[in-house]
Amino acid sequence: MHWSQLNTPYLESIFWTYNRTGQEWLLDLAHRGHEQTVRWDEGVANWHGVNICQGFREPAQYFVLSQDRKDWDASERVYRTVMTLYGQVPGGMFGADENCRGGYHGPRQAAETCSMVEFMHSFEMLLGLSGDPTYADRCEDVAFNSLPAAMTPDAKALRYLTAPNMVRSDRLNKAPGVQNSGCMFAFSPDERYRCCQHNVSHGWPYYAEHLWMATRDNGLAAVLYAASAVTATVGAGDGAEVRIEASTAYPFEEAVRMRVSTEKPVKFPLYLRIPGWCAGAAVSVNGSRLDAKPGPLTYVRVEREWADGDTVEVELPMAIEVKTWETNGDSVSVLRGPLAYSLKIEGYWGTFDGTETWPNFELVPTAPWHYGLIVDETQPAASFEVVRRAGPLEPQPFKPEAAPIALKARGKRISNWQADYLGLVGSVPPSPVKSAEPAEVITLIPMGCTRLRISAFPRIGEGPDAREAPVPRPPRHLASVDTEHLNALSDGAIPARSSDRSIPRFTWWDHKGGREWVTYRFKQARTVSSCEVYWFDDSGMGACRVPVSWEVFYWHKGGWMPVRATSDYPIEKDRFNRVTFEPVRAEVLRLEVHMRDGFSAGILEWRVGAE
Repeated sequence: MHWSQLNTPYLESIFWTYNRTGQEWLLDLAHRGHEQTVRWDEGVANWHGVNICQGFREPAQYFVLSQDRKDWDASERVYRTVMTLYGQVPGGMFGADENCRGGYHGPRQAAETCSMVEFMHSFEMLLGLSGDPTYADRCEDVAFNSLPAAMTPDAKALRYLTAPNMVRSDRLNKAPGVQNSGCMFAFSPDERYRCCQHNVSHGWPYYAEHLWMATRDNGLAAVLYAASAVTATVGAGDGAEVRIEASTAYPFEEAVRMRVSTEKPVKFPLYLRIPGWCAGAAVSVNGSRLDAKPGPLTYVRVEREWADGDTVEVELPMAIEVKTWETNGDSVSVLRGPLAYSLKIEGYWGTFDGTETWPNFELVPTAPWHYGLIVDETQPAASFEVVRRAGPLEPQPFKPEAAPIALKARGKRISNWQADYLGLVGSVPPSPVKSAEPAEVITLIPMGCTRLRISAFPRIGEGPDAREAPVPRPPRHLASVDTEHLNALSDGAIPARSSDRSIPRFTWWDHKGGREWVTYRFKQARTVSSCEVYWFDDSGMGACRVPVSWEVFYWHKGGWMPVRATSDYPIEKDRFNRVTFEPVRAEVLRLEVHMRDGFSAGILEWRVGAE
């Protein structure tokens, strides 16, 4: 847990202890904790994904003590700020891989698995504090659409990062497309992903713990739906013990059936949540439909004397909605009830490292994924056909072959929409997109059932507003670290010395020691036979030094090949260090450096010579 989150569990633990001991000094401790730790009531205190998922709720928790509405509102303000900037995607999460970054907000940006669990937990806690069904909707969005896809179907391995649009799940480095470098997309059961293994196991138990809640009027509330059973004492006075069993295939089914068991009749209110996406909900008791016509984001309150064997049925009609994400190129997502739907992409599972019992997995696509959706703009829902899988719900429904519901849709391939050189899905082309490819019937399945997926699609268009998807063009420079200073590598600014801070510079900071890389892409393939590098070295002022060694590679037939040097690789300060090599025909060069132990390295200018 990051230091900036200390206030969140701190308050929860203090309130828990106070409610059981009544010791007044604990309340003073809670005030101090709120005042002296990170102040989420003043804005987004930290842009690290997990920190946001835990920390945003702190002001609302403090509201329990302060009773100042501005504290409760502060949590909602932080949530909306984050989701407006980085959460305009399906699945209930936001792009923070590992931190939210300006310009990195589309559906290919990912979330940590532990962020999903912590976001769900925060929503569950706020639901308990307020009873507001909005938090139940938000919790279900993450629980059903994002969390299942972060793990293998048998839950024996997880990904550190999972994105709404994700077409490769391999061990290869995806930085700086995602912030974390190294293996972040493969499924691993070991310590590779640090924090996620520690709390991923809490996700579903926390969810189950919050399915039912007590109410102030001695009743029960069904706030999250799942097949479950609850035993509780209800009713006025001494009340009576009841057991309610719920049977349902929700979120894949539109009805929840409940049966009451009690040794004696008892009067108490039963509250039934109506989700925000649901219009036309209905409730029946013992087969008779109630007159109530509940709207979205409400509760149906059924107060009566309940007897053993009484039944309740909640009908939650699920309509298809096509959601447009204006800030992400007018891409579209298909929603039905609490589920978002994704393209079903066939893939191949391969293993690496680990043991026979606990292997690491990679998953790569074996079918096309670059589809745009054909949507009837006048009747969007009519563009899709609901197909239900025959047979009972499988014990693990969150896998492609067991998906209980599918949608048949029509789409066209978009040839220019490709994965980039890192294997990350390309940014969604702005809609509407023109495509000359034939229309095809494609299958969408629940987002949580997928491990490879497209969840935010370009919309196919044919009118004057439709345009061709842009041909992807990688930037001139890419590096093994995420930095805004890549252009400094070849901006033509000639340094006066290696410690020159008057011109822009590129560094691998804050990486120290080890090997790092940077690339140079030309406008078109060319023949090159030399390059020269002016090293940045701020001895006496900072922690960058000339490296131990360096080497040049070129991209050839799908792989990096070392050039055949015809000179030494010099490593000197205050001058260009030139290496010559046998001529190669290349479009991209790669410079690899071995940095000194305990130090980083940098480049002030990199020049490439022709044959």
